[in-house]
Amino acid sequence: MAGFEIYFDALEECATKAKLVANQFKGMADETPASVGTTCFGDLEGFSDKLVKAVNALEAKIDAETRHADQNLTKVEAALHQVVANVRKADLPVVPRTERA
Repeated sequence: MAGFEIYFDALEECATKAKLVANQFKGMADETPASVGTTCFGDLEGFSDKLVKAVNALEAKIDAETRHADQNLTKVEAALHQVVANVRKADLPVVPRTERA
């Protein structure tokens, strides 16, 4: 494609980095902490239940966000590979064979 300068190595490196970070988020999401119960906080004069609910809600939110980050970064990696493939395909189109009589 005339007039374009495309750095395939840079795109591939970005895809590799996206996958690396996605795997880190996946690892975090797969590490489920032990359940939190009221005994974790001792006697807080009736507030232990509220604190347990808040901690468990926070953990659920963190889990959802790390899984979402993993999924999106995996999509970024795939998209970058697709960009490279599409540009290479456009740069070297397949020329159909002509039939000989």
